[in-house]
Amino acid sequence: MATSKAKKAAIKAEKMNFFGHKSSSTLETMRAAEHEGAEGMAPSPPPTMPDDSQAIDCLTRSHFEQAMDAMAKKLIFTWQATADQIKKEVRDLSSRTSAVEQHYQELASAQTTVSEHLQALRCRMENMEMRMADYEDRARRNNLRLRGVPETVLPDDLQAYARGLMRAYAPDIPADMLLIDRIHRVAKPKNLPDSIPRDVLLRAHYFHIKELVLRSHRSRESPHADFPAVRIMADISSATLRRRKDYTQTTTALRNHGIRYRWGFPTKLILSRQGKTVVISSPEEGKRFLEKWGLLKEPPEETRPVNCSLSRTIDMN
Repeated sequence: MATSKAKKAAIKAEKMNFFGHKSSSTLETMRAAEHEGAEGMAPSPPPTMPDDSQAIDCLTRSHFEQAMDAMAKKLIFTWQATADQIKKEVRDLSSRTSAVEQHYQELASAQTTVSEHLQALRCRMENMEMRMADYEDRARRNNLRLRGVPETVLPDDLQAYARGLMRAYAPDIPADMLLIDRIHRVAKPKNLPDSIPRDVLLRAHYFHIKELVLRSHRSRESPHADFPAVRIMADISSATLRRRKDYTQTTTALRNHGIRYRWGFPTKLILSRQGKTVVISSPEEGKRFLEKWGLLKEPPEETRPVNCSLSRTIDMN
């Protein structure tokens, strides 16, 4: 009876020791069986492990190694496919990047060409604008603009009024030379109030008569007593006026210090200083000259002209 129990315990231990090692519970079972057998009969030698367990152990190890090899091959195949896919995508991305870079270079080259053409066209437009302004100014050389003529002077009386004004500033003009080709009022800017009268534009028949009247008006320190509110100005194109406006800082400093100047073409300032003729071709150049001469500071009150618009500055076309 005890022998059969020991055999059953040994078989159970063999089943549990499938991979060739014995657990602590198996050993305890075998020891208990041996102890029970020892109570009824003499101790017997421990059973030997059958050859079938070793065969099963080798077979199991072989299947495990094959499964691991198959899994490794599958992983290698998957990684290789993934790497090939990544390489393909990188090549495609590289080709697209090269195409984009080439397209960008073409666009940059085209942009440079367009910029150069645009700059050339801008220079040509500025040159054409200056020439058109010069032609327009030459067409207005005989014109005078009268500012401050009351609206009470009717259109039919404008010519007689203008002749009296011109004779007041240049009394030595012969009567047969004091001819006016046409005279009329011009439109007033919308931003001016209604109380300010419109300007009067006239064309003198003789250019030297127009210049004589204009210089006489500019050389006076105060307006004529018979025409205190009237100012006589040259008729200049709007393009030239815009360009001359950029020289405001330079012309103001020159007038404040009593330095005479005249306008040239294209728009530039011509003046004499210390026996030398100076030509100022741009507002920036004018500012540099003013800094060099120390004229940017305001002059003393006793040397500053009372009325800049009626100063002795020569401001001609």
